[in-house]
Formats: sequence, C-alpha cells, structure tokens
Amino acid sequence: SPPPPALSFLENPSNVTSSLGKTVRLRCRVRGAGEPPEMGWRRDGHPLELADSDQAQVPLSEDVWLGTSQLSIPAVQLSDAGRYQCWARAGGEQL
Repeated sequence: SPPPPALSFLENPSNVTSSLGKTVRLRCRVRGAGEPPEMGWRRDGHPLELADSDQAQVPLSEDVWLGTSQLSIPAVQLSDAGRYQCWARAGGEQL
C-alpha cells in the first residue's frame, strides 16, 4: 500500500461572515511527517507577507508534526473581504 502523504490538512478555514470593526480569526491545521511544516496565508491568490498570524508546531511522535496557524484580521473592513487560503510546505511537498 502507498505510504501516507507527508502532509495533510486536518482543518481548513471555514467561511466567515463578520461585522465591520470586529476581529476575525481563521484557523488552519496540518499534519506533517519528517520536518515541521512551514505555513502561511494567501488572500485571493496573493501571499500575505505581513499577516498577523500565530503559528505552533507540536511533535506528535518522533517524526510526525501537527502545525497550527491562526490568522487574525483586526477591525475588519470591507477591503479585507476575499478568499483566504492556508498553505503548508514540508519535505518538498506543498498544499
């Protein structure tokens, strides 16, 4: 049987509707084998370089990692609307 993928999503951000001025948080979780996963965010396909995100990598076993990234959008405005995607990279594989 084929080996399990090195990287898989456990939780993807869900659709969020918010009132203007509120803080919105989007969360993403991945499971990675080998090295800790690198994670980040895109909006409408563009990388969010300066995104306010918290990340944590927790070892589940010797070579399996759980990566969590939470993106915060403080005081949300109409200009923040868009399609947000979480990406993850580990061991040459990207999601």
